[in-house]
Amino acid sequence: MTRPPGPTGDDTVRFSVLGPVRVWRGREELLVGPKQQRLALGVLLARAGRPVSMNEFTQLLWDGDPPASATNSVHRYVGALRRLLEPGLPARSPGRWLARKAGGYLMHVDADCLDLLEFRALVERARHRSAAGDPAAAVDLFFTALSLWQDRCAADLEPASGGHPAFVMIDHEYVSVVCEAAEAASRCDRTAAMLLPLRQAVERNPLDEALVAHLLAALSADGKQAEAVTVYLEVRRRLADELGVDPGPELRAAHARLLRRPPVAPDGAGAGEAGPGRTHSSPPPIPAPVRPAQLPADLPGFTGRDAALRQAAALAGSRDGALRVLAVDGIPGIGKTTLAVHFAHRVARDFPDGQLYADLRGFAPDGDPLEPGDVLAGFLDALGVAPHRVPASTERRSALYRSVLAGRRVLVVLDNAWDTHQVRPLLPGTPECMVVVTSRGRLTGLASAHGARLLTLDVPSAEEAAESFLARVRGCRPGLDAHQVRPIVDRCGRLPLALAIVAARAAAQPERTLAQIEAELSDSGRNLDGFSDDNLDNDVRAVFSWSYRTLGPPAARLFRLLPLHPGPDATVTALASLAGTPPTETAAAVGELVRARLLTVRQRDRYRAHDLVLGYASELCGLSGAERAAALSRLHDHYRRTAQAANLLLRARDREADVPAPPPDGVCPAPLPDASAALDWFVAERPVLRAVVESAAAHGDVRAARELAVSMQLFQQRLGWWHDWAATMRCVLRAARGAGDAEGAAHACRGLAGARCYLGDLDGALRCLERARLGFERLGLDEELAQVLNNIGTVHYARGEYDLALRHQERALGLLRAGTRRHQEAVVSVEAGKTRLRLGDTVAAVRLATAAGRTFRGLGDPNGEASTLALLARVHHANGEYDRSAALHEQAIALARRIGSLVNVVTELLELGDARLAAGDGAGARRAWAEALEHGDRAGLPVSAEARARLDRLGARATVSGREDGAEGPEALEAARP
Repeated sequence: MTRPPGPTGDDTVRFSVLGPVRVWRGREELLVGPKQQRLALGVLLARAGRPVSMNEFTQLLWDGDPPASATNSVHRYVGALRRLLEPGLPARSPGRWLARKAGGYLMHVDADCLDLLEFRALVERARHRSAAGDPAAAVDLFFTALSLWQDRCAADLEPASGGHPAFVMIDHEYVSVVCEAAEAASRCDRTAAMLLPLRQAVERNPLDEALVAHLLAALSADGKQAEAVTVYLEVRRRLADELGVDPGPELRAAHARLLRRPPVAPDGAGAGEAGPGRTHSSPPPIPAPVRPAQLPADLPGFTGRDAALRQAAALAGSRDGALRVLAVDGIPGIGKTTLAVHFAHRVARDFPDGQLYADLRGFAPDGDPLEPGDVLAGFLDALGVAPHRVPASTERRSALYRSVLAGRRVLVVLDNAWDTHQVRPLLPGTPECMVVVTSRGRLTGLASAHGARLLTLDVPSAEEAAESFLARVRGCRPGLDAHQVRPIVDRCGRLPLALAIVAARAAAQPERTLAQIEAELSDSGRNLDGFSDDNLDNDVRAVFSWSYRTLGPPAARLFRLLPLHPGPDATVTALASLAGTPPTETAAAVGELVRARLLTVRQRDRYRAHDLVLGYASELCGLSGAERAAALSRLHDHYRRTAQAANLLLRARDREADVPAPPPDGVCPAPLPDASAALDWFVAERPVLRAVVESAAAHGDVRAARELAVSMQLFQQRLGWWHDWAATMRCVLRAARGAGDAEGAAHACRGLAGARCYLGDLDGALRCLERARLGFERLGLDEELAQVLNNIGTVHYARGEYDLALRHQERALGLLRAGTRRHQEAVVSVEAGKTRLRLGDTVAAVRLATAAGRTFRGLGDPNGEASTLALLARVHHANGEYDRSAALHEQAIALARRIGSLVNVVTELLELGDARLAAGDGAGARRAWAEALEHGDRAGLPVSAEARARLDRLGARATVSGREDGAEGPEALEAARP
């Protein structure tokens, strides 16, 4: 069979109302919320692009008795739906999906995203084919349209949806189309092909006589006259019991035709068209029930996977009237087949009519995936259907397969599926059956069209992996415990296939110690020799190769480049730079790798590969040394340029600063529209950036390592990630010294000093700054020297050496006033103002703060504005104007929150508490310090200790004073003052 391409996007939104109301974004089903919110979405979808009035909303949601607040509630539900469908949509912005219209709302949907409109489009095409004289094509289109129905319209919202016109009319539309399809089928002798849709329609509308009449004809055409008679008698009984009426003329006529009609074979040949050995009077033989038992043997000593087994058991135990389908996906070697077979054995007793199994060879080492028609032929044979009764086409085989399984409790295991199209014809049509499917790809289509439960397997936990290994070797290596095998488990990356191979080797070679086996795995580095076995045709290297062979050239090339990426995960733009290809082309290749399960989606636009998958990619040939070097250079440049752009968004840039040069060909920096996006990018890429700095340094690209590390400093400082800051700067310093890069070493010393200062190592910070000062002085770089002098002044200030601090700050200002760096001059002015205040010169402090504030406002730098507000707040505090001081601290906190500077927020909260306390507001002080403690503890900031100490002093004095109501007396306030 051919391998159809799967979806490449991750954020397509799709809706379903033909059954339960459901929403998916890409491969993830969204939780719509409470029932009233689901009702609101349901009626919007049922109206399919037409407006829903506010009155219709309120009547539906409150069953005709809306409260006074109903309109506001509807607005709230619609707002929640907006945020669900478009999480990044700004408030009061027009959205893609929901719009105000005629005093109500409408949903912008089309046939590509809503099953109802897709159903109507298919029906319209079927009617055109029927009018054109091609009823066979019309039947196929009708059948496809009807397969979109999973239950009644908005079935999960009953009883509210059961009486509402929007939903009822759609259900009537469904019944009408089923009858129309059955009539088209009768015109081309394909009445039996409509048996499944007719069964489902009659089950949902058991007293609709037109539907039942068509069902009788279909059953008769399929050789099920006895069942047809039974159906008629049951409907006649129910009409009499429930409605007190007899069947109408249409149903009576269908029954009469049924009684007059000679038996017909299921393949469409009438009894009068007797084949060899058959007579006109003998009906086709009815096969005796056969109980297949095709499951492979269960794995002895299966352990772990408790959560996955619980999910599977919950689905097996459900009785909601729908076919139970469990679709298990995961990377090669993750244990999908093992889990599916083990689970099937556990529940086999619940399916007394048999178990069917087929390896669909979706990722087989040779050949194409199995055709569904061939699998159906095997299943029908196993179910006792004579070969001459098996139709030629896949569609008719599938219909016969569903008919044979009707009313039977059979478990079907479909292993190693390629895609949903391969699986769909193999699904039974009865809820008594259950299907377990395994695939490397995530079978989203089964979830959207058939309500399948999707279960993605990840590597087992360390404890589960160790127990699995022990279970395999315990017989020949008694006395082992989980701690002893943990190094081997870690070397295997907890991949079940790798664990099984190494455990088999350990069991077969008991004379070798575990340490020797672990050393062998360690020595092999990133190649997979340690996970190979000449006696196995499905070792780790082999199963990865089966996925690799399915890739097109661009995806295969990107896969070979993946080991060059040093971080734990990567985005499409990073991979585009690695490959030197446009993002759209790269996204297609990434989608292909995800479908082959050589990449795994970690979260939105972040992808990772298992360590052993990367090991396999490293072994593949095809990359020259020059190509590898160029790819690494593009990758380093991607992160360097994106970090520089993000850094400029987080800080005000001097007007005189150079505009960054455009990136070279093949480099695709991440798009960052604003400071919020820049901060989000830094947070998401935090572990990757540190790894890229180390990679660039290790490959001799000292400039990229240094510029990237410098661009990360402000982000690391604001979020309190000071250990990361120190580690990256130490790495750059080693690389710069090794390369003889004096300027790079000076920058690294300055950066390392900043991290040490925040970590409380003031002496170490001062030593680093002195080395940086000497370096910049020798190089004649006055602006960089001014920054270092200011930093030295900051350290002396922190040590209480205010005269020394001011001396360095004044020297820095002298260097800057001769240049053009107004922003840097303003920064140093604030620091000098703090020192002047400590020396008692409040007039100079105000002058410096005022001048710096004008500069920051002109440059649009909220961080700088916050620093000037904080300095002025301290001046007012020193002058005894505590309320004014507190107000300025609150303004500084608001600005710090806006730019995401957690450290500044905590620092200002401490000083706000001091101002509140000085003003006699102990409760206000407590609130500020408690918030500072909460933020500081959550981020692991050392400054939170100061907040805790203040709160402890305040609480201790309040207790001694005998005040237990939270009010602090004068003694408590005095004791808490820092």
